[in-house]
Amino acid sequence: MVSIDYMAHQEQYSPSELLKYSELAAANGYDFVWTSDHFHPWFHTDAEAGFAWSWLGAAAERLDVPIGTCVTPAGEHYHPALMAQAFATLQEMHDERVVLGLSTGEAMNEKPLGHEWPEYSVRRDRLEETLEIVRGLWEEEEFYSYEGEHFDVDDAHLYTMPEERPEVQIAANGPSTASLTGIYGDGFITVKKGEEYSERMYPAIRRYAEEAGRDPDDIETTLLVIASYDEDYERAVESTRPWWATTQNVFDRAMANPKEIEKEGEKATEAEVEEKFLIADDPVDIAARLEEFAEMGFDRIALGNTSPEPERLFEVMGDEVIPSL
Repeated sequence: MVSIDYMAHQEQYSPSELLKYSELAAANGYDFVWTSDHFHPWFHTDAEAGFAWSWLGAAAERLDVPIGTCVTPAGEHYHPALMAQAFATLQEMHDERVVLGLSTGEAMNEKPLGHEWPEYSVRRDRLEETLEIVRGLWEEEEFYSYEGEHFDVDDAHLYTMPEERPEVQIAANGPSTASLTGIYGDGFITVKKGEEYSERMYPAIRRYAEEAGRDPDDIETTLLVIASYDEDYERAVESTRPWWATTQNVFDRAMANPKEIEKEGEKATEAEVEEKFLIADDPVDIAARLEEFAEMGFDRIALGNTSPEPERLFEVMGDEVIPSL
């Protein structure tokens, strides 16, 4: 059975609201709470930009379900050793699974802090070095050193470690980054659906896992989908507007100003919006779309909630959709 998770978007709601919505999600049968990890949001109007790591500490105290990030950037935004320390601490305090979800990151995390936004090959190399350092600090019982092209660690040791290390999952939208999952990741996260996922990314994960001597079936796969529900369909469509820029391939572009990103979203067509998001005015339609995603081979579906009345979607999911899957 596919698991239904909640994607707590720091970009859209205040940290306090997200805690409330996460509690509603857990009470209505969602299995896991993910959160985004950005410095700037994907839009400007009515946007938020809470710090994910602070929020996770509060969420761990309030929620009984597993928690984690899905897009922590592996760039100059954070040093990998600090990631390893932060998530080891969360895992030590939280008696459920904690996930560090890593990605190559976006310009919105780097340029506002005065860092360069390099070409993709550099970003991928930084992600691989980050994965090596995090794993090294979690597995090395003595002091650990690492000398890379982008990051160094000099006789470092994590004095606070949980009994079991956190899981590491890798977010990607293409096969090159996805292939790192086969070597380093416990799971894989993407927004890509259909043939792009099944014919390009998933085969890369399996091949590299097999080459690394791993069972590919042990690697969990998660699809991120933003959902909007309202009995008035047009109202549900309009409520996705903050996220329209994500239909315009902004992830890999050097865009860091939310005003400019939001303006890019105005290019979105009705067809692109309806293809990108799960928009529904009937719970039956929500269930049907989730079943469709599950048939693509995903183990988990993490739903963001951009509904006009977010509480209503959580209720519908708990009362009608999740029990029917």
